[in-house]
Amino acid sequence: MQVKNTENICKIRQLREKLGLRRTEFGARIGCSYLQIERIEDGIIALNDELSEKICREYGVAREWLEGYLEEEPELEESDEKRRNRLRTAFEESGLSQREFARQTNTTASMLRDVISGRKKLTIRYAGRIEEAMGIGADWLLYGDEDAKDYPLSDTVIRYMKKHPEIRKDIYRKMEADATMSSKDEAT
Repeated sequence: MQVKNTENICKIRQLREKLGLRRTEFGARIGCSYLQIERIEDGIIALNDELSEKICREYGVAREWLEGYLEEEPELEESDEKRRNRLRTAFEESGLSQREFARQTNTTASMLRDVISGRKKLTIRYAGRIEEAMGIGADWLLYGDEDAKDYPLSDTVIRYMKKHPEIRKDIYRKMEADATMSSKDEAT
């Protein structure tokens, strides 16, 4: 059944393209699969309130814009300049030369210079390389998520946790304890 929700469809595609994200990357940040994003963009399924809220919160856009009440394109929270500044900070804090930083991140010193200077954009792929090699969160580099700067949930961490179920068990126990504490706090 085709859903006639063309305003949301256009807005989601427009936002995703403005951010330079593939459907997989866009969906991952809001808990959706590639297929779900594709089906929303193709008008096969409607955008529900919960998903609208997640998109607005995660990508910093006004709900009124997403729902078609505002015509202006959203001003996204993170500018290229802020991304460049975070990359510059990460590079400087590493204490490495441009050549060594580039080598460790599997790129070139000229690429690093071009991104820092603004001649090229910091891509998700390049941010991911930095995350894997240097332990600096791609979400911090790209979006300013301070919680992801120093201890990112990278593919390396996920692979490690898959091999160590005892760590996952400890994390689940911590999550349950936190949930119990939150429930007690809310009750008082």
